[in-house]
Amino acid sequence: MSEDTAHCGECSFKIPIVEGIPILVKDFPGIEEAIREAVGAGRGQWYEGPQARQWTGPYRHHLIKRRRYVERVLQKYGSENRGKPVILDLGCGDGGNLSWLAPLAGDLYGSDYNLKRLLRAGQLPEKKNLFLADLSDYPALDDSFDVIFFNHVLEHIPDDERALAETRRILKPSGILILGVPNEGAFFWRLAYRLEPRTLALTDHVHFYTARSLSEKCRKIGFGIREVHPIGWGVPHWTLDSIIRGYKWIDDLFELIGRALLPAQATSLYLILHK
Repeated sequence: MSEDTAHCGECSFKIPIVEGIPILVKDFPGIEEAIREAVGAGRGQWYEGPQARQWTGPYRHHLIKRRRYVERVLQKYGSENRGKPVILDLGCGDGGNLSWLAPLAGDLYGSDYNLKRLLRAGQLPEKKNLFLADLSDYPALDDSFDVIFFNHVLEHIPDDERALAETRRILKPSGILILGVPNEGAFFWRLAYRLEPRTLALTDHVHFYTARSLSEKCRKIGFGIREVHPIGWGVPHWTLDSIIRGYKWIDDLFELIGRALLPAQATSLYLILHK
């Protein structure tokens, strides 16, 4: 990999740049070692597996529903604020969301702490500003972003309260945080883990939220909640669920029935938050 350097004009901090990706962390070797340990523990798919596969995988219909919901939120925000917002895709991974976020953004930024994933994102054609960062000590000024898209990342972070506090710090007073997480604290998905305990042993998730538990945590940090929106319903057995929800009509039917009868048992949760 090609590497260059830059220097901060104020503090003279040396910034490595790897194939165009600025490394904006103080302990990059420590981050790489933590990733190697996770891979060695059998969780390599979470850190190295290509994420593009999910868009053609068994949950592709569910992902489209999530995308369309977020697009509606962004379009509404843009119309209310008369312009395209500055958007940060926080924990952007391989960059799979950048292509559809780009038309909705005035400026689009993406960050992750996994260099391998950022290098993949850097190969995409969308206009973006990518950098490697640690959310526990995020390299951005207060009140920097109109919209932060924080999508299915928080459940992986041990100190989730610190991550939320940093996210709130860098969000503009008029901005919104679009926070998406799995709804794995709900009865259906706790049951799914009991029925297939190996999936729990291999998951990289360290938090298992419900709408109530996550809302309480966000309020504790100081966020206001505009909306809590569940998306996706299925069968509480991971293997069976991944098979049958590959059929669009089944995924759509579960969405219709689940939203009407079992709103607390959705697959995913989205919270729209503000300062």
